[in-house]
Amino acid sequence: MINLDTFVANELGISLNNFIYNSISVFKYDRRELNDYITNKCDENPLVYIDEDKLPLSAISSRSEDSPGILSELSTHFNCTLDDRRRETMQFILHSLSPSGFLEAHPKEVSSISGAPPGEVDELLELLKAYEDKGIGCTDVYDFLAFQLKNQGIYDEKLFNVFMSNLDSINRGNFDFLENNARHELLAYVQLITECCILSPIDGGESEYLEPDATISMDRNTFSISINDYLSDCITFEPFEVQPDDKDFKKKMEKYRQDYEELASILNARKMYLSSVLTIIANTQKSFLMGEADYLNPLDQNDLAKSTSLSPATISRLLANKFIATSKGTLPIKSLLSKKCCNGTSVSYAMHLIRNFSGFEKMSDSKISRKLGELGVNLSRRTVNKYKNEILSQN
Repeated sequence: MINLDTFVANELGISLNNFIYNSISVFKYDRRELNDYITNKCDENPLVYIDEDKLPLSAISSRSEDSPGILSELSTHFNCTLDDRRRETMQFILHSLSPSGFLEAHPKEVSSISGAPPGEVDELLELLKAYEDKGIGCTDVYDFLAFQLKNQGIYDEKLFNVFMSNLDSINRGNFDFLENNARHELLAYVQLITECCILSPIDGGESEYLEPDATISMDRNTFSISINDYLSDCITFEPFEVQPDDKDFKKKMEKYRQDYEELASILNARKMYLSSVLTIIANTQKSFLMGEADYLNPLDQNDLAKSTSLSPATISRLLANKFIATSKGTLPIKSLLSKKCCNGTSVSYAMHLIRNFSGFEKMSDSKISRKLGELGVNLSRRTVNKYKNEILSQN
């Protein structure tokens, strides 16, 4: 079990109260926010700098861009305009976009994993599409073309449906599916679409990958965790020699050194604790991550707090708005947690059982409760109703 007091007080020699006070925000930062924080701290301290020789090539490439990519721009925009809960859902949506800007995860999947109501997911998708009228987040080319035509006030549902239903024939120049007098009208509309529309929300020049905060890699059933905070390993302190009699200047230099040690300690602790928490999650949810099970084992923030000696509030900060790359895609870290419901089983497992009852949609809550009881999962009718409605809202 990791002990915060021992790590900070004995190994780092920093006041525990001061350490905790300054680490509260840093623990909550996602990868992008953390990099901004480190950069600002280096700018404030003349004896601290980022050693670019230690930067990975991918980081150097991204830092050399004249302006941020569209996905980073969107991430920043919605981080500033949405509340915490909606922001996390939007981040999952952004991580679910293809390089061309299409939504690869079904909105129901977004709702299921993020815990956001389906209606809220739809609202967030409309906000995303409306950003500078780019249509980012459309599900496919069909959806995106319709979005553009509606935005320009030239959408004709009948002609558009004929166009999309007969793309192969139109491409071959075969218009046999049309009456002669309708051919000219459709050709004019096809020309309009060609002149006014593009085929994807993000073109090749704007393509950008939103890097997750961490990665779980698997090799022969063994997991490895990597934390994507490369700047933490690149900050360097350059001591400055002063004359013994220059006490004021010496004091200032000492303060710069202490600030560096505190920064390094907080970053080290953040990485250590996040890595420890993710290791626990990976080991607990191994069967789900490997595709051997369709449900999560019981594990919540209180369990993680007990296993690490951290408070539930600190665990919450460590996991807030953070995403992890897994074999099942990039997911919110919190989506890999599931509370216990009864007899040591998880809510995820109970919902898995309900979902697999044939005709559960029309089955009474009492009957579902009895069937679950036969499988050793004893839930009240009211709890069954809650889980059943949650499943139905995702279908």
